[in-house]
Amino acid sequence: MEGDAPRRLRARTRFDAGKGGRMGKALLIVNPDSGRRDGAVFAQCVLPLLEEAFDQVECRMSRSAYDVESWACEACASVEALFVMGGDGTVGLGLRGLFEGRRRYGRMPTFNPLPAGTGNGFVRTLGLPSDPAQVVAALDFSKTKVLDATFVNGVSFAHTVTGGTLPEGIREVSSDVKTRFGLSAYAASELLRVGNDRRYRLRIVADGEEIIEDIGSFVAFSANALANEFTSCVPTRLDDGLLHLIALKRASFPALASLAPHALARTLEKSREVLYLHARSFEISCLDAELSCGVDGDEGPLLPVSLSIEPGALRVFAPKDFRP
Repeated sequence: MEGDAPRRLRARTRFDAGKGGRMGKALLIVNPDSGRRDGAVFAQCVLPLLEEAFDQVECRMSRSAYDVESWACEACASVEALFVMGGDGTVGLGLRGLFEGRRRYGRMPTFNPLPAGTGNGFVRTLGLPSDPAQVVAALDFSKTKVLDATFVNGVSFAHTVTGGTLPEGIREVSSDVKTRFGLSAYAASELLRVGNDRRYRLRIVADGEEIIEDIGSFVAFSANALANEFTSCVPTRLDDGLLHLIALKRASFPALASLAPHALARTLEKSREVLYLHARSFEISCLDAELSCGVDGDEGPLLPVSLSIEPGALRVFAPKDFRP
């Protein structure tokens, strides 16, 4: 993450942000290297909109992961709203800083992720547009809603924890390739992984109940917009107090092809090739190999890992069409 020095900007225009009028201070943290390194450009589109809603807006361009986490931590002591612009990895760093700030200062600002670059699964799951300016324009700064917070080994993550053959393809995409090709780089890497039928013997403990199964790949999350398109048994939500885990038993061509009818019918959970679990906590370990997991698309810890959830721990600005 390379970029300009942090810069401070004050509001220049005024408008009614809702029944409560204008807000106080806001901090916008931008990863300028996100996606095709368009973060700074996106920030210029977003700033005028934020300046209309807040008395004071500060924009900071990060140079490192440490910047994002430490600035988010500082925000707990000084601002009413924090916006983090980047991919899921950048947003995850912001969340880590927020929870460290809560520990230090006893409070957290209202938080909102903004997309930039290769995509942001957290933003998609919130039902918000993929354009950051459209996200800000869609928000009602007089209304908030609460979300659950998810943790891996006690550390907050934004969107997913993954493991196995297919997720490894995403983590192996270099920053330079992501910058040049964006989302297509992930798609190409995943296609190269299809057909690799390597499986791992996993021990999964869901709320104390143990399952041992040979698994090709898994993904765990609080809510996932894509998962909701393929199954209707338990629609995932960001405020249901549950973690969800989808595991594919095989990544071979025949196994993946057999999933297509279930995906189209939104009955993925009925496939014999899929394990779909719901719990308030998971413990995942690998019994026959050394396996690392991915966290928000980046390299994460080695298994075993513990996943947990804190209901209602985050507060975000609600869309204008939000109804409690």
